[in-house]
Amino acid sequence: MPTLAAFPITAKWPASQPERLQLYSLPTPNGVKVSIMLEETGLPYEPHLVSFERNEQLSAEFLSLNPNNKIPAILDPNGPGGQPLALFESGAILLYLAEKTGQLLPIDPAARYETLQWLMFQMGGIGPMFGQLGFFHKFAGKDYPDKRPRDRYVDECKRLLGVLDQRLQGRQ
Repeated sequence: MPTLAAFPITAKWPASQPERLQLYSLPTPNGVKVSIMLEETGLPYEPHLVSFERNEQLSAEFLSLNPNNKIPAILDPNGPGGQPLALFESGAILLYLAEKTGQLLPIDPAARYETLQWLMFQMGGIGPMFGQLGFFHKFAGKDYPDKRPRDRYVDECKRLLGVLDQRLQGRQ
């Protein structure tokens, strides 16, 4: 099996189980997406906590894996062709894991694109809007006497939840 030692991130977060997929993340809404996918697919993985409180996402080791300094990121020792594969961006990771396992992404082109549109809906709508709402509600709301920015995100999040409710109605 190829070694992970060539990846600088493993100096800061050594793999105790190097044969497993390595997940670098944090239990935030964006961070748990890949954990959920890994649990659903049954792929064995080793999680590594990237502490925002210690600014570990800005460390040279983490930036070597994700130059955009965001979680989650993965290092798969058993990537395509049996070679290690490093990936960042949750959408790219989710697609990779679906294709790697043959799960949660239909083969039929129409069903596949229907699934991909909902992934893009989450990435382009749910994720960013909920993140902004969280920021204004938890961190910045008290600093702005004008509540219109926060209210804009509240209204957009309610609208997006309505779209999801409509989509999920009558489905398991």
